[in-house]
Amino acid sequence: FERPLVACCGYGGKYNYGRDAACGETINVNGKNIMVGSCKDPSVRVSWDGVHFTEAANKFSFDLVSSGNFSNPPIPLKLACHPR
Repeated sequence: FERPLVACCGYGGKYNYGRDAACGETINVNGKNIMVGSCKDPSVRVSWDGVHFTEAANKFSFDLVSSGNFSNPPIPLKLACHPR
C-alpha cells in the first residue's frame, strides 16, 4: 500500500481527512467551491475516507484470515468448515 495513513477520498491536513469535508461533498476553500473527490488509484490505499477501509484493504485482511495465518492451529478457512 502507498501512503497507508492518508485517506483516498477526503480533503485537508496531513491525512487528507477533515470532519467538515466528506467524500463527494462540495466545500468552500478560500472562496472557491471544491468537490471532495477520490485518489486516482484506491487499490493502493488502506483508508477510503479516513473512517472506512478500501476494498483492497478489506481483501488483504480477508486473504490473511481465510488462509489460516491467524488461527491456531493454522487451518485455512476452506478446511476448517465442513458441511454436514
